[in-house]
Amino acid sequence: MAFDIGVDVGSVSVNVVVIDDHEKIVWEAPYVRHFGQVVYEVRRVLEEVFARFGATQVRSVTFTGVHGERLAEILNAPFEVETIAQVTGALHVAPDVRSIISIGGQDASLFQVSHRNGSWHLDAFNMNGPCASGTGSFMDQQSARLASSIYGAEFEMTQEKMQKTLQDFISLGLQHSSPAPVACRCTVFTKSDMIHLQNKGEPLPNIIAGLHYGNAANYVSTIVAARKLEEPVIFIGGMASNPLQLEAFRQYYPNLQVPAHHTSLGALGAALQSRRAGRCHRVDLQRLSENVEVSGEEFPRAPRLELRWTVFDVNDALPSWEGWDEKNPVPVYLGVDIGSTTTKYALIDESGRICHKCYVQTQGKPIEVTQNLLRTMLSDVGSRVRIKAVATTGSGRNVVGDFLHADLILDEITAHAKGAVAVDATVDTIFEIGGQDSKYIRLEDTHPLDFDMNKVCAAGTGSFLHELANKLKINIVGEFQELALASQSPVSLAERCTVFMESDLFSYLQKGARREDLIAGLCYAVA
Repeated sequence: MAFDIGVDVGSVSVNVVVIDDHEKIVWEAPYVRHFGQVVYEVRRVLEEVFARFGATQVRSVTFTGVHGERLAEILNAPFEVETIAQVTGALHVAPDVRSIISIGGQDASLFQVSHRNGSWHLDAFNMNGPCASGTGSFMDQQSARLASSIYGAEFEMTQEKMQKTLQDFISLGLQHSSPAPVACRCTVFTKSDMIHLQNKGEPLPNIIAGLHYGNAANYVSTIVAARKLEEPVIFIGGMASNPLQLEAFRQYYPNLQVPAHHTSLGALGAALQSRRAGRCHRVDLQRLSENVEVSGEEFPRAPRLELRWTVFDVNDALPSWEGWDEKNPVPVYLGVDIGSTTTKYALIDESGRICHKCYVQTQGKPIEVTQNLLRTMLSDVGSRVRIKAVATTGSGRNVVGDFLHADLILDEITAHAKGAVAVDATVDTIFEIGGQDSKYIRLEDTHPLDFDMNKVCAAGTGSFLHELANKLKINIVGEFQELALASQSPVSLAERCTVFMESDLFSYLQKGARREDLIAGLCYAVA
């Protein structure tokens, strides 16, 4: 028996289906994220297919998806346009379907089909533009941002860890009492809305549910618009695996169904197209060698990054508390910075010297994280200190300030200025890049005289860099800078918008740019 293979290489995942002479699915590869390592993952899964079914029994290998065309060229294999492949696959598993909601890693689309004289016709099609708000990639970002352990030298983004994080995120959202209002028209505004709600103390399940319900509302208003969806309506793509998103869509389409093989219908459609066209060809996987990661295509380039003037002491350990007398507690002052992504505190003595500190993720729970920080402080220093006053700053300063009965609640500009002057009284310029904010502060005679900061857009901030690093399976701690400095020829990326910068990144990745050149390009884009 001969087999036809369909390979859907999307922006986030690689999906593979094998069909027989009767167009029956005999094997579907487990859903796997490629983390930007497209060639490696495609070669790995095709080697598994050939081992299972025998290379000589494979009649055709057909590609589809945003990364599929380049791989098809390398292997001299057929390529099918995603729209045709998805509809063909969907109609194979749901022959009577009239409306198809499809949401993948970076694309959200709508297909409306009719049936006449034994064949189908695509009556209408619509999809999102360059903005990936509400797609699977964005949901991955938000689940990872709220995870409990993203940073750290031992970090490694794996298939299992990403899937577990996403499942926990969805499970938490399913416990909601009432979805919070979250605008989902832009990835940046959505994230800002969520952080604002977190810092106001909104329960996380309601925020997560609000994200999904807002995403459904945005899809209906921008992609469905004035169209009427004829039933049956099905939901396909990676996002169809999300029960909370399905719940949200059923507020609009109560009979919405998720068909079998919903993540692999593009791959199924590609295989069916070759099967029905009678294509017969073999592929040589040796062509998918490491050197194809670099294409002959020219990209806009920037000079190599070099460390020349940067001075950074990697050893920032504080003196031990051993020997401190508990009978004579040290008078200290507590400062707590509750940021959008991380929360930290510092204890200083009367002279302004830092005695103790801690840095953890906010996890979207500013009050709970602050409580844990206080427990850490109690465990580490206990009765050896006497807190004379408490101050809070950061995006969650007000809610945590009320919780702690803080003596002082400071805006970030003032807090950054005072902290910088305490380290170097001659400083006159501060560049600060945090999880969501980027700031410039001008000082004169130790006082802030002027400042500017990003308004809503988070392009080039820490959370954006971290989310892109996660997508490429790169540890933001250590590995990110090593790759950037290893680049001989950084790629120039868009500099004005998180969405366009991300689109640039994956466009170049699709064309074969090296990961280290893209990471170095991100560093330039931030600057």
